[in-house]
Amino acid sequence: MSLASPLGSTYGARLSAYLTTYEDFRKHRKRTNKFLLKLRHDLNLVTRDTRNYQDKEKTSAISKEEYAADARHGELLLLLAERDSLFASEIKSLLEISGDKLSSYKKLMVSKLKKAVSTCTKLLAITEDEPNTIKRIELYVYAALTQGVYSVNKKRWEEALYAFSVARCGLELLATQLVEDDTNALYDRTLIDELLDTVVDPSLNLAVSQGSVVETTSDLRTVARKHCSDATVSYLAPAVGLIASVDDSFVQEVEEEEEVSKTVVWRDHEANIYNDELSIKIIRLNRTNWKSFVEANDYDSLYSQWSALVDIHTGDLAKSKDEDDEERVQDGAVLLTYLKYNMLFTRLKRDLLLIDQLNAQSISSVSKRLHSNKDVLRLYSAVVSTVDELKDLPGVYNDEDLFESLENMGRFFTVKRSVVIADSYSLASKFPEALKIYAQIERTFDASGTFYKVDEFPYDVTSNTQAQSLTEEVSRRRSKTQSLAQFVRENSTNAKVAIDDVFQFSIAGNTVSNITNVLQKGHISPVLSKAVLFDIAFNYISYMSGAQPEPATHATVDDVEEKKKGGFFGIFGR
Repeated sequence: MSLASPLGSTYGARLSAYLTTYEDFRKHRKRTNKFLLKLRHDLNLVTRDTRNYQDKEKTSAISKEEYAADARHGELLLLLAERDSLFASEIKSLLEISGDKLSSYKKLMVSKLKKAVSTCTKLLAITEDEPNTIKRIELYVYAALTQGVYSVNKKRWEEALYAFSVARCGLELLATQLVEDDTNALYDRTLIDELLDTVVDPSLNLAVSQGSVVETTSDLRTVARKHCSDATVSYLAPAVGLIASVDDSFVQEVEEEEEVSKTVVWRDHEANIYNDELSIKIIRLNRTNWKSFVEANDYDSLYSQWSALVDIHTGDLAKSKDEDDEERVQDGAVLLTYLKYNMLFTRLKRDLLLIDQLNAQSISSVSKRLHSNKDVLRLYSAVVSTVDELKDLPGVYNDEDLFESLENMGRFFTVKRSVVIADSYSLASKFPEALKIYAQIERTFDASGTFYKVDEFPYDVTSNTQAQSLTEEVSRRRSKTQSLAQFVRENSTNAKVAIDDVFQFSIAGNTVSNITNVLQKGHISPVLSKAVLFDIAFNYISYMSGAQPEPATHATVDDVEEKKKGGFFGIFGR
């Protein structure tokens, strides 16, 4: 345990211990007590003389200076509050299974919670100068949770509403501060989700239902932002300022805009939105003047916002996965498709702008242009993958016009990718290969008529006019490449006979110097020749008729045997 993560040291430890029964709470409380005892000894805060303990105990006298000198003083107070809170949870768990001594146990539970609240107040006071803002926010969230539980037991609904509103705003902010590459990020997110699902949201709903003010919305995010600034509990008030210093959107009340639509329409489907924050952010995104965007970075921000809305709605769906209302389930599915549809088209537009930026670069070197084309090809592959994701969205397959249009969109960008490959071959002077690609495109790609059955796509990523223009462009490039290929072929044919026919020899360029350098003295080397003279003359030369060939001499048997005795296997003994 440490103060590096106050929520991890307290509620995180509870989550890891799987506390369900009062015996589990008791064991965990005893473990915490043992750790506290050791920590007291290490900090020399043990009061051995228990007479007049209140006057002699050292814990309540911990100051800011001591915390600044050793942060374990803050850890001690945190664990003291956690021990009392665990004691209260233990009693509550016991009361749920036994009705004996109900009133006395309940008083003990409330007194422990009150003591935990008092310790949290002291903890927040000595950590005012803590430089780590996130750590301070965690401490305030823990204190708000403790205060909220105490207020619910005391039926102080306004205090409970305020405390859990602060806790919710703080937890939402902490969720955005998690580093994805961190090994503990998944555990921290699980802890935050568990606190929201099992502690904060149920208590907020209870406080809203029991409060005197009737809320106009059931969205807990909106409720939390509305009441986090009530300052009903004074010592929690600085939490709002700390959260605002990191991101003020988490404590700003959702504004009541003039045209707040609670529905979205995707194709022929209409869906209700049950999250006010989601509704407001969708309206703001739809009002974005994307036509003024000229850089891919502008769409990066837009893509991040759509992605955040997808995450919010996915979390809402996970919480209501046991929903029995079929209409609400249908609304959630349509809204999810609507959000992902816009998110994917934003990514598509961003990648297309990146391609345009690469193509617009002024590059004189062929090698650099070929290298740039590799990046363009990778981006076109990503674009085609994005189109495939669009086709896989729920509800797209059943919409024949949309599905056929997306299939044609995939063909369109695949052809544009092939055109880049053909251009690369042309740059490398491989005109026959480029011509084959253009000819294949011309045979298989036809954008005449109504290529897209959808009137328009988000962000104007493509249109029927662009598809027809691509067909015409491919035809022009095919004609040009064919001419270049024919020209190169004719020139290469003349070059082959240049050595054999001196009348066709071209002296352009360095052709002559490639054969010999007239400025240098020549070098003569012997050439091996085949002895063919005798083979030819043999048919015409005859020998003298009187001459008798000399008889061949034959070696005698004795000579052969004598020769064989020359040594061991004929190797030694000569």
